[in-house]
Amino acid sequence: MNRSKITFFLLGKKYGFNLNKMLKFVNENQYWDKERIYDYQLAQLKKLIKHIYTSVPYYCNVMKEIGMQPGDFKEIKDLKAFPVITKQVIRDNFELFLAKDYETYHPMQRSTGGTTGIPFKYYIDAYSWCLNWATKIRTFSWGNYNYGRDKIAVLKGGSMLRQGDYSPKTYLWNYLNNYYTIPIMNMTSETMDIHFEQVKKKRINFMRGYPSSIYTFANYLKSKSIFYNMEGIFTTAEMLYPYQRNVIEDVLGTRIIDAYGCGDGMAGANQCEQKNKYHINIETSYMEILSSDYKTDAQPGEEGIIVVTSLNDYAMPFIRYAPGDMAIQGKGACLCGRGLPVLEKIIGRSSDLFELANGRVLNGLSIPFEEWADKIEKFQLIQEEPDLIVLKLIPKDIYTEKDETQIMDLLKFNAGEGIKIQIEKVKNLESTSAGKFKYVISKVNK
Repeated sequence: MNRSKITFFLLGKKYGFNLNKMLKFVNENQYWDKERIYDYQLAQLKKLIKHIYTSVPYYCNVMKEIGMQPGDFKEIKDLKAFPVITKQVIRDNFELFLAKDYETYHPMQRSTGGTTGIPFKYYIDAYSWCLNWATKIRTFSWGNYNYGRDKIAVLKGGSMLRQGDYSPKTYLWNYLNNYYTIPIMNMTSETMDIHFEQVKKKRINFMRGYPSSIYTFANYLKSKSIFYNMEGIFTTAEMLYPYQRNVIEDVLGTRIIDAYGCGDGMAGANQCEQKNKYHINIETSYMEILSSDYKTDAQPGEEGIIVVTSLNDYAMPFIRYAPGDMAIQGKGACLCGRGLPVLEKIIGRSSDLFELANGRVLNGLSIPFEEWADKIEKFQLIQEEPDLIVLKLIPKDIYTEKDETQIMDLLKFNAGEGIKIQIEKVKNLESTSAGKFKYVISKVNK
C-alpha cells in the first residue's frame, strides 16, 4: 500500500468513507447503461430532496413556495420545478443554505474566486470530497497514471494548492501523493531550467496542471529545441486552447487528457483515452446543459450553460446551481464504450461572453488567436465598455505591423459595427491569486 492509499485509509477511518470501495464503484459504473445511471441518480436525488425539505431552511422555503412535498419528487425531470441558483443567491442567503445538522457531515470549507475575483465560500461533505477523488483517480487511470505510486510533476497555483502559499499541510500532501511541485507564480528561464533538470533526475513521466502553465513550460523547452517524452499529461481548471495542446503534445511526446471540474457544485467531466469527448461524473452530481435563459435543455451539439446538482453534499446542498460554465451538449457515444454521458466540448464561462452595444454576443474564446501563437507570447481580451474591446498582448520579436493589422481586422469583423477596438502591447499580464490566467474578461457582464 503506497503512502497515498494509507493517507486516504486513515482519513476514511476518521470521517467515515472508504476510498477502495468508492474506486470499485466508479470503475464498475463507468460501463453502466442509461437506465442504470438514471435509477442511481434518481435514488440519490430522492434522498437529497427529503433531506433539504427537513433540514435546509432555504430549500424548505423553496419547496413550500412551489408546492412540493418530498413524496412528490418521482422523476429526475421534477428537478425542473426548482429555480436555478447562482453564486450571488448563495452569498445573499449563506446561512439558509446550511443544513441544521451540517456539522455532522464533517464539512470542509472551500472557496473560489470565480470570474470576478470575489471570494465565494462554501462547504462540501468529507464523503463527497473522497468520492470526487475516486472519479479523479479513475480519470488518471485512463491516462495510465497510477495515483500515489507514480511520480507526477504538478504545476499548481493557489486553487490546486487550496491556498496561495505552500503551507506545511501542502508540503505533507505533496509528499504523501508523490507530487513534485512546480510553482507557476514565477516561471522564469532559470526556474524552468531547474525544474526540468529535476523532472529528468527524478524520472518523472506524468504532469498535471493549468493549460497555460504547462504550455509555458513546454514552449520554453521548445525554444531550446528540447523534446522530452512523458507518459501522460492532465490539464484542468482553465480552457485548453488548440495551439496549447499542439505545443504541449509535440514537446512532451504524449496526448493530453483534459478535465472540467466544479468543486462548488461537485461536478466533473473528463476526457478518456480517446481524448475528444468529456465523460460526465454521474456519481458526484446531476448535470444539465441549459439555454442561456435556463428554460430549455440544449440539444445534442448545441452550446449551453452548465447547471449542476450535487448528489452527496448534505451539509450545504446546491440544487440546480449555475457556476457560470458553458459546454456543448454531447451527441452520440464515445468510441471507448463507456456508458457515462458526454459533453462534446467545454467552451469557457458565461463571463467569456461579450454582450456588445450593437446587439451582438461574442464568445471571446472563439477568436482564433492560435494563428498567431508563434508571434504572440500571451494575450488577454477585455470588454471594458459595451462598445469597447481592448486586446492586451505580449508580442514576440517577429510580431509585425502586418500581424497587428490582421488581428485588428479580425476583431472588427467579429465585433461588428459601432464597436471600438484597441490593441495594447504590454510587457506582462497578471494571473489570478490562484495562479490561473484568464484569456477573456468582461467588465460589463458580472
